[in-house]
Amino acid sequence: MMCIFMYGLKILRKRLNNDVQIETMFNVLERVARVDPKYTDIVLLENYAAFQNNLYELANAVPALGRFYHIASDQYEQARVRYISSIINHEFEKLFQFGQKVENMLYTVPPEEVPSTYGLTRGEMRKLVKGCLSGVEKHVMSMYKRMQRQISSEELLPSLWDKCKDDFLDKYEALEALLAKCYSGETLVPSSKEMAGLFKNMY
Repeated sequence: MMCIFMYGLKILRKRLNNDVQIETMFNVLERVARVDPKYTDIVLLENYAAFQNNLYELANAVPALGRFYHIASDQYEQARVRYISSIINHEFEKLFQFGQKVENMLYTVPPEEVPSTYGLTRGEMRKLVKGCLSGVEKHVMSMYKRMQRQISSEELLPSLWDKCKDDFLDKYEALEALLAKCYSGETLVPSSKEMAGLFKNMY
């Protein structure tokens, strides 16, 4: 993806206290990133990461840069959360949407009545889980390959993938507990422990 800050960083090193100039760079980045919504978060996280990595030491010494460093850090984190969510949803959206429906239903009925709810029956749950987790190794590999294609920074990719693994496993473990609570006797295959092992062995 395009790195908006490459040229701007050279200028900043010469004019470190120009708040207006830094703010203009951020505004330009936000506009450019939204030209193609498909790549918005990729452009944002790669560029805000570049800003932080290149000016970390200077930001600790120059008050103007310190303020914008924290802004970049916050914007990077927001873009990262959205991007990783999109990576997970590309392969497992239906699975976690089902879990969200079950969770929402618990606001109105007790756990034991969930399987009697239209769209959430035990049979429908089994069918959906089986369909989503069939060939799960390929789905996990697809998540990584998709991220590998989209992220141009080799330094950024490992940390993004680690965060993706952590977020996915947190969601999967929560889903496992939710289904065990509402569908007695049913288990996710693979289990959350097995899924963690799968991630560990693949990448």
